[in-house]
Amino acid sequence: MDREGRLSAAVRAANDRSYTDALTARALIALPPPPEPVAGCSTCTQLAVLRAHARAVGDGSAETDADVLLARHRRQGHERTRRVFRYVPFVIAQDPSALPEYEARCVSGDETECGASSGPCPGPEEVEEWQRGHTQETRHLRYRRLFADYAVLEPVMGRAGSPGATGRTCGPGGRSSTV
Repeated sequence: MDREGRLSAAVRAANDRSYTDALTARALIALPPPPEPVAGCSTCTQLAVLRAHARAVGDGSAETDADVLLARHRRQGHERTRRVFRYVPFVIAQDPSALPEYEARCVSGDETECGASSGPCPGPEEVEEWQRGHTQETRHLRYRRLFADYAVLEPVMGRAGSPGATGRTCGPGGRSSTV
């Protein structure tokens, strides 16, 4: 194929693409009206003048920039926004990915505590066994037992997956109360 044939084939392919693009083109979305300046505000007036000048000289980018700045100024300087906070109840559950720890420390003694400790153990049985052994050796009978675990807060899920349907909350002073 000669150069002329290749060129016309490329032109035909480009025309075909533009024709199919025109058939599958999406409709343009309507933009909201540009923000209006607040009467008596010098910053709003300056931005409105800037926008009018950009529109007069045909600078669409500067006009859009002025619209964005004016909208931002109106939001930050003139509109009183209300914040809405929603209460979502949570339950506290033991973290299944972390094992709890059990420990005992001997607090027996006449003037000072013994202070011997079992160290962290994975279950209460090991701690009780240590206590028995320590009592046999020393005749100490008083221990401080410790339990530690990791907790996670999980949102309460009620019917249809909506949070907060059950209503257990923590009231004044950390006491549990029903809503």
